[in-house]
Amino acid sequence: MIRTDNPVQQLLRRLYRVILLPVFAVVLLVSMWAAVVFQVNQEYASSRHEAVLHSQALARTLADHTGHLLRQSDHATQLFKLKYEETGGALRLPEFTRRNGLLDSLMPSKLELPIALYGADGKLVDSQYAQFLPDVADQPFFKTISLSHEDTALAANPMVEPSTKKWQIQISRRLNNRDGDFAGVIMLMIDPAYFVEDYDRLHVEDQGLVMLVSMDTGLAIARVDEKLYISDAIDFTTTIDAAGAGDELVMRRPLDNVARIYSYRDMPRYQLTAVVGNTVRHAMAKFERQRGMYFTVAGAASLLVFGFALLLMRQSQRLSNSMEAATAAQQKLRAAADASLDAVFLLKACRGQDGDVTDFILIDVNERGARMLEHPRDSLPGQRIGELVPNWRREGFIEKYAQVLATGQPLEEEFETRNLPGEPRWLRHQIVAIDDGVAVTTRNITSRKRDELALRKQQAELAAMNDASPLGLIRADANGHCTYVNRTFEKITGLTRAQALGDKWMAAVHPNDRVVLTAALSHLRDTRKPFQDTMRCVHPDGEVVWTSMKVAPIIIDERIEGFVGTLDDITLMRKSVMALRESEARLRTIADTLPAMIAYVDYEEVYRFNNIAYEREFSQSGMDVMGKTVRETVGEARYAFLQPYVRRVLAGETLSFEEDDDSGGVARSFEVNYIPQYDEEGYSVIGFHVMRQDVTARKREKQRLLKLSQVDALTGLVNRAGFLQKLSESMAYCRDNDSIMAVMYMDIDRFKPVNDTYGHSVGDELLKAFSARLTHTMRASDTIARLGGDEFTIIMERIGRREDADALAGKIVQVMQAPFELERATVSVSTSIGLTYYRGEGMTPAELLNRADVLLYQAKQAGRDTFRAGPPIPAPQAASDAA
Repeated sequence: MIRTDNPVQQLLRRLYRVILLPVFAVVLLVSMWAAVVFQVNQEYASSRHEAVLHSQALARTLADHTGHLLRQSDHATQLFKLKYEETGGALRLPEFTRRNGLLDSLMPSKLELPIALYGADGKLVDSQYAQFLPDVADQPFFKTISLSHEDTALAANPMVEPSTKKWQIQISRRLNNRDGDFAGVIMLMIDPAYFVEDYDRLHVEDQGLVMLVSMDTGLAIARVDEKLYISDAIDFTTTIDAAGAGDELVMRRPLDNVARIYSYRDMPRYQLTAVVGNTVRHAMAKFERQRGMYFTVAGAASLLVFGFALLLMRQSQRLSNSMEAATAAQQKLRAAADASLDAVFLLKACRGQDGDVTDFILIDVNERGARMLEHPRDSLPGQRIGELVPNWRREGFIEKYAQVLATGQPLEEEFETRNLPGEPRWLRHQIVAIDDGVAVTTRNITSRKRDELALRKQQAELAAMNDASPLGLIRADANGHCTYVNRTFEKITGLTRAQALGDKWMAAVHPNDRVVLTAALSHLRDTRKPFQDTMRCVHPDGEVVWTSMKVAPIIIDERIEGFVGTLDDITLMRKSVMALRESEARLRTIADTLPAMIAYVDYEEVYRFNNIAYEREFSQSGMDVMGKTVRETVGEARYAFLQPYVRRVLAGETLSFEEDDDSGGVARSFEVNYIPQYDEEGYSVIGFHVMRQDVTARKREKQRLLKLSQVDALTGLVNRAGFLQKLSESMAYCRDNDSIMAVMYMDIDRFKPVNDTYGHSVGDELLKAFSARLTHTMRASDTIARLGGDEFTIIMERIGRREDADALAGKIVQVMQAPFELERATVSVSTSIGLTYYRGEGMTPAELLNRADVLLYQAKQAGRDTFRAGPPIPAPQAASDAA
């Protein structure tokens, strides 16, 4: 994006471009030399550390060699001690040091190490290979050994020649007699020069230093090449090298002017320190070569960077000139784009790794384009169009831009987009290929396109509405010539649109109706009032279609400019109406012949159909059922009974129930069936059918037969079947209402002798008289039954207290004691009664009756003419159940 800046900004930008390359070159050179210096320092530290490690390894070798020989010397003194004590002090040094002798088994005798033997008084007893002090009784080492009873060697580093500072390593050990007392000292003297002169084990470079230092006396002996140094003024300082190791020594006063790298190894057992130093020249030779190579390469690279920077500065100047020319051209293009009425986008291709175009970057855009995207103009350049407007990729714009770029063929089209900010828009764009990109000009044609589309939509909607209309439509001019018919008209008349144009449409009208239609149209011109009539249309194949035709004039400025007509195919409806009328007639005929009362009630509980039997039933009160509600028809009292059933049947339930009606002064019973009526889909109830049948006679006969089946023929009392049914009902009532009932089980005492004496006819009379006296004694609400023979039962419901039942049982016993005056004889009998109670206990009617029978048996056992009362469950059993 080209921006117009003030002169100061332009000057700063130009200055920035001029100094960018020189500053970059200087920074690059400084960075490169800093890296070289850093690497050289690292190499120096690493090389010095390796040199320290090498010196340390040599010092370790020197210490190991020296320590080995000293340990052998220690072993030699120990061997002499053992042999000396075995011989009782007779062993002497010549025998011990002879060739292939005891000393030669530990260390070569050719070394001729000075050795001396001192007695317990410190006097020299014997010596070999050197002159020793004749008396050492005052020497510290002698006093220490004489006072110590440990079998260990004592090492010391005494100075033997003060003038030359020469010193030796002294190894001494205590000798004991047979009694374990102090018997003297065996002593070995070793010259430390022997160790520093042995170069066979040490690979020291020229001018390298090998040295042993006494830790207790500070005496030192060193060798550099062939020169030997003996001194007591050598001083070292321990330092830590660059790698963090602390084994490097720095000599405070060097022996000569040669720089060396020192390291050491302590031998604390013998109070010695081994020191080795390699010359810096040999140790750092490799580093010096690498440092020279680094500096050479860095210098060459600096020259190359300097030359390349000069070349880039010249190219930058050329590029700056080109950019200024491009800027001028771009400013001209910008002015042209800003003056354009279209939105202008300049896009550059964005390619993937395989070279295919994946997106386009927005290089420039005019103000109209920025307003179209609803973004500030300055924020748009540099953004990817696929990310700025993601939905353009889904609409295929990115592919179209890539296609134009690949083929070079311009593309122009109109399209609707919903992916720009704001409402959907219609755009007309032109895509032209440019250098590695495309130029897109876009114009907003939403207003014109919407008007055009609205007009097309209205036309299409009108055409679709006309074709989808169930009515046939015809439009004619003022002379009655057809100019348009819809699809339904073609279907109704059997004529195609081409066949109906002009006067040909009249051919579809039945000949008998054509004259009427012509006269009606003529009349319509005069009256200008719409015309409507039923007409017949005849298809070319002879099929007749009944239609309802309506025609109205088109009036403009008080003039008839044409006519509009509609045709409605009523053939099927006409047939359906006829079929419906026939079906209703057949249904009414069938319904009227049935003896049952039949009716149909809709969802609003209004009667919509009834047969003649239903009409006769309710016409007695002078009421017309049709159009009335159920409430109005049957009255409030009967409606209160019927309302729950009506609600259930309207909820979709098929019902069958009995209805009692005494409105006419005579009790009647009806069997009523309610059957729901569903809609065409079978989901919603829209009403219900009613079928009522008078079952009064059938119900009375049923009741008569039921009564006969439950009544004893001899006594007129309830028989066993009736008693068991009543007992079940009474027990259920007690359980539901938490009330008390009583059951009596009785028989006639000595009934069999009466029967045997007087005959069965007298027995039957006695049973009748007994039943009558029993009925007279009991309450009207009690149920008295004869189970068979002389056995009777009584059910007493809703008694307040058990004592009431006990009183009635006693009264029965008392009443039955009076003689029975029969036709043929006077008979005296008595009765025994078993009385039990029930208050919702968990037992069956048979179990309750059996309990009363058990109590009856107890009354018999008690001598008859009495009663026994008890709970329905005996006491032991009740106690067991409670447990």
